[in-house]
Amino acid sequence: MKIALTTIGSRGDLQPYIALGRALQDNGHAVKILTHPWARDIIHSYALEHIPVGRNMDIHAIAKEFVKNSKGTLSGLQFALSFIFSQLWECHADLLEALEDFDLIIGHGIVGSSEADMLRKPYVSVSIETMGLQKDYWLSKNLLKEFGIYTADMFKAMLFSGPYRKFRRKIGAPPINAKREYPYLALIPISPQILGTNPYWKPVTEITGFFLAGTPQQYRPPESLIKFIQSGEKPIFITFGSMFHTREVSLKLFELVKESLVPSKSRAVMLMADLTASEIDIPENLYLVDQVSYPWLLPQVSLVIHHFGFGTTAEVLAAGLPSIPVPHIFDQKIRARQMHKKGLTYKPLDIGKLNAAELAGAISIVKSDENFSERCRTLSISISRENGLSRAVELISNHFSYIPD
Repeated sequence: MKIALTTIGSRGDLQPYIALGRALQDNGHAVKILTHPWARDIIHSYALEHIPVGRNMDIHAIAKEFVKNSKGTLSGLQFALSFIFSQLWECHADLLEALEDFDLIIGHGIVGSSEADMLRKPYVSVSIETMGLQKDYWLSKNLLKEFGIYTADMFKAMLFSGPYRKFRRKIGAPPINAKREYPYLALIPISPQILGTNPYWKPVTEITGFFLAGTPQQYRPPESLIKFIQSGEKPIFITFGSMFHTREVSLKLFELVKESLVPSKSRAVMLMADLTASEIDIPENLYLVDQVSYPWLLPQVSLVIHHFGFGTTAEVLAAGLPSIPVPHIFDQKIRARQMHKKGLTYKPLDIGKLNAAELAGAISIVKSDENFSERCRTLSISISRENGLSRAVELISNHFSYIPD
């Protein structure tokens, strides 16, 4: 089949679709990823084709706005929804034109869904956020319970479904609940060890396991980084993701990390792309990078301090590493709390109140807790057996096998 993968957002949003694109391509399908122009080089590094849609946004500037506007859960959700719908409008014309040539459209939640319906193409939703998944109600004889569940879900959906219905009406797409000629399929690229199923999800909705892309074939780490890693005990890895802060906050975080390494007796590799070596004093026990392949680096570190973005969290869990959460925005905070409750991470630290002594103490505790590390290694073994990509390709192929190549 000729398959289009449609997504919007940051590098973390893109990564699962790169992984799925590679798996589908390896199984004989012709795959292209439709997303922002800035993502071209990343997609090409994985030997996949890219079709640009929408304007060439400054993703780093958008990421800063996310941090700025996500101090609370509600404000963060509102900003996220505003971004999503602005991008649906931005990308609509390009998507509608490009998707005409494909047999199957696989989208990031709802990205490309309206255009697929307008073109009468089959659509598969790949979603890391389960709130928007379609459900079937009135499954039991307990009408009071069913009414409560239905009402609660409708209340949660009010914030999202209204703008989406309006968007579909304005572009001339069929109503959300219109009957479709193709089977329903929704994939959730999360480990079933982390997320449980919901009996109300519409069939077929399946938690497949993580989609992990691996290291790009042409990736070559700097020789100086290899030498640093090999020059002593395993370093820790620190990343705050693509959600960049102001210059002042980035400098403060760097100094805080630097001060925490001495009392915790640690070495570290730190990813912070908006700082350069010329403007900061980098000690011998700290190596600063502006980009790095996580699948290459993670097997060579002892623990990870990170923001708990979806992509980074999946890579760290799959690598079997203990972690210390320093989340920035609402979804990261929710994810970090969930992982802490499962005993898979240290308690989340407040980035606004964090100091070097607190971070050093957290590092020392995690490094010395062998039971914690063992839980993470055990989960990693289970994740390695899930074969999320293989299951996704199997489901897609089975559901749409009648579409001619």
